[in-house]
Amino acid sequence: MKGSLQQKRGKYYAVFRVNGNKNPTWFPLNIDAKVGNKRKAEKAMTELLVKYNSSLKYTDITFSCYMGNWLKSKREIIKPSTYETYEVTVNKKILPYFNEKGYKLSSLSSLQLTNYFKFLKLCGGRGGKGLSEKSVKNIRGIISAALQDAVNENLLISNPILKSQMPVFEKELKKEVTTYSAREARALLEFAKHAQSHIYIFLLLALNTGLRRGELLALTWDDVDFEKMILNVTKSRTGTKKEVTSMVTKPKTKSSNRVIPLTEFIISELQEEKLRQQKNKELFGNCYDSSHNFIVRNIDGKPYTNLNAINRVVSRLCKNAGLKHCTIHGFRHTVANLLDDNGVPIQEVSVLLGHENVATTEKIYIHRNRTAKRENISLLENVIGYVRQDVIQTQI
Repeated sequence: MKGSLQQKRGKYYAVFRVNGNKNPTWFPLNIDAKVGNKRKAEKAMTELLVKYNSSLKYTDITFSCYMGNWLKSKREIIKPSTYETYEVTVNKKILPYFNEKGYKLSSLSSLQLTNYFKFLKLCGGRGGKGLSEKSVKNIRGIISAALQDAVNENLLISNPILKSQMPVFEKELKKEVTTYSAREARALLEFAKHAQSHIYIFLLLALNTGLRRGELLALTWDDVDFEKMILNVTKSRTGTKKEVTSMVTKPKTKSSNRVIPLTEFIISELQEEKLRQQKNKELFGNCYDSSHNFIVRNIDGKPYTNLNAINRVVSRLCKNAGLKHCTIHGFRHTVANLLDDNGVPIQEVSVLLGHENVATTEKIYIHRNRTAKRENISLLENVIGYVRQDVIQTQI
């Protein structure tokens, strides 16, 4: 590959095409375009070309092969739950497409990436269905990170994804999160209590604290201060695979570290749950899992190693209770709505949910009533002092 030396705004640039792009790329040499600097600039351009051309000798591999190697290199660097997401995306969404294409890393173009994003929109999902804009953006983000690492390691001169284009998506209507009314929440708790469900304590805490699923499943008995009647939230569990969910991580944000006061009723229910677990331990003997101190556990003491499993238990319980389906995350929305409906300041709701700012609580979790109240319109009429037309004519 050959390049040319050009001047722009008083600086020297090396200009040449990379990664098969039709349009040339301008690389700043950080050398002033003045008398005596041309040779220096030519030398810098030659070094840049040699560096690029030599790197290609070591990158004569397919893009899909590079992505596989890149994924392995991230295992010990990023959070296990994040790695799990990367692994699923790379193995199920990226590699099948690019394995078939056989594109080389060194010649991967922005057009090829644009065509891939179009493919994802049209038929990149299960059963040949198209993916949402958010899903395509997430995949694009992973590819971008991988290619940027290739640039940082001098395997590529520039990141071809920067000039790629996303397909146009129709504006998607945001799906409303199903929530429970106070009556429905009470009905579910009463049903779980009467059925002696082993996740009753999980539901009680979820619908009275608004904790995230991972935070609930990471709670240990050490987190409960029975004397001070408080719950310390300092950790979380995320992911779906056993090796991931067996690990306890830090909460989602700094604000997620919080102290939640508990009522006498909740404290008494926690004490009853602790006693129930002790009885189960005596009943199961050596078959009871005492290797951990989690509050939420199965009858035999085992923790939920697959966090999605508790989703199915909750779904089945809602159905048996004769209630509409509501996810665990929907319980979190339920708590926010019930507090807001009863006049609790948004700032206090935000603290309880562990948000870094009030805007998150307001935008995502508080489901405002979109129907205007008639009394508010009457109030505006009185304040503005609207005068009917017939009154004006009488006055005239």
